[in-house]
Amino acid sequence: MARLQFSTLRIGEASRSLRWPRMVCIAVLLLTDMVALSVAVFLGYLLWTRPVLRQPSSVYMDLIPLLLLFPLGYAGAGLYPGFGMGAVETLRRLSCCTSAVFLVMAAFSFVFKLPPHYSRMAFAIAWGASLVALPLLRFLVLVVVSRWRWWGEPTVLVGSGRWVQWTLGALENALSLGYRPLGVLSPDLHRHGSDMQGVPVFGGLELAPHLAARGTRVVLIEEGTESNSGATLSWLQQHFQHVVLIREYQDLPVERAQVCNLGGVLGIKFINGLLSWQNRFIKRTLDIVLGAIFLVLASPLIALGGLLVRLFSCGPSFFWQEREGLWGRRFRVWKLRTMYQDAEMRLEECLSANPELRREWEEHVKLTCDPRVISGVGVFLRCFSVDELPQLWNVVRGEMSLVGPRPFPEYHLQRFPPEFRELRRRVRPGLTGMWQVTVRSNGDIEKQRMYDTYYIRNWSVWLDLYILARTIMAVLASRGAH
Repeated sequence: MARLQFSTLRIGEASRSLRWPRMVCIAVLLLTDMVALSVAVFLGYLLWTRPVLRQPSSVYMDLIPLLLLFPLGYAGAGLYPGFGMGAVETLRRLSCCTSAVFLVMAAFSFVFKLPPHYSRMAFAIAWGASLVALPLLRFLVLVVVSRWRWWGEPTVLVGSGRWVQWTLGALENALSLGYRPLGVLSPDLHRHGSDMQGVPVFGGLELAPHLAARGTRVVLIEEGTESNSGATLSWLQQHFQHVVLIREYQDLPVERAQVCNLGGVLGIKFINGLLSWQNRFIKRTLDIVLGAIFLVLASPLIALGGLLVRLFSCGPSFFWQEREGLWGRRFRVWKLRTMYQDAEMRLEECLSANPELRREWEEHVKLTCDPRVISGVGVFLRCFSVDELPQLWNVVRGEMSLVGPRPFPEYHLQRFPPEFRELRRRVRPGLTGMWQVTVRSNGDIEKQRMYDTYYIRNWSVWLDLYILARTIMAVLASRGAH
């Protein structure tokens, strides 16, 4: 009885932050979206309507109420607050809803024959700008508000100690989900103490009603254990609005998994997007179009980088290495040279003299302070990934993709198990990839394998766009690059 009272007291203390209404989170996202839309519309006016058509802003004041159509569409798509949805799905719904509302507005102006002085070009600019501004501003706001205790969906975890540790780590790396662990209900409480990774362990399942009564709406429960029997799940559904079964599916595509009703039996359909020729065609088309645009825009930067290399180091500006590509075919990967010409000799001397650096090399196949890299210019080019830009030519040629597993050297590939190497051969290597935007050069061999496997199994156009956007943010922040 005393333990139950103590646990109830801890639940009360942990639930104090729930006094912040859920509407505050919705209000923050609503304000963020309206600011992003306003910026996009103003950009259309600033870039076209004002300098080209010389129209005053008052001409468009009558269209301002139509901006309310956007939050209505987002609300209908479940984007307010959108907790539990994930970054890629949020990007997909946000983009689709935004485009749909712009198309509705265009159809509205055509059907009702609105005055022709409304600029179609300004409309198109605002549309394109909103597709960038909305997810970007949401991401920036999320980085800030996710640090505050009132943000997110209060969530309770039910499962074994190892599963709870894994789930807490996964939630910490997935800020876009918005699940905020409030506490843990673990039958084997005595094994873990009063906290797990800073999250309080309240006790057993008998405390679930107390958590639900204090405003907790979501429970995450470990799949495949005695604690999630049919009776337990039914009992939890009586108290919580959302009961989510969680299981590790490391070798299955989970991003676009679909729940099926097979005559009253629950089925989960896993879809491998890259096996579809339509999806491969879309991905290759994006590579050609975006790759060619990026190559043209990056050409001056590549030329400047090559000139700096020649000024600070003897030898050619560019170099190439043979790497393994689609179906195991070999091809030449082009880079700006950032290493001394006697790089391998410098590396071996450094590793022989410093056992600590050798351990770092064996774990990451990279060094934080690499003696092979040209001082100054080489470090700068690597820090902002400028040395990788010549690979845009490989993308246009079809030897690489904008997004995919990185084309590692042979000595790096030999660290991976054979089955993973075979999986990598099914896709084109990428200019950027999932592990680059999550851990970049800080990830060890196992993390590289894990993130690349996830990408290949869960590919979608939206995942590619998400990774490209994250790549730009990571490069600008020069995070983890060496």
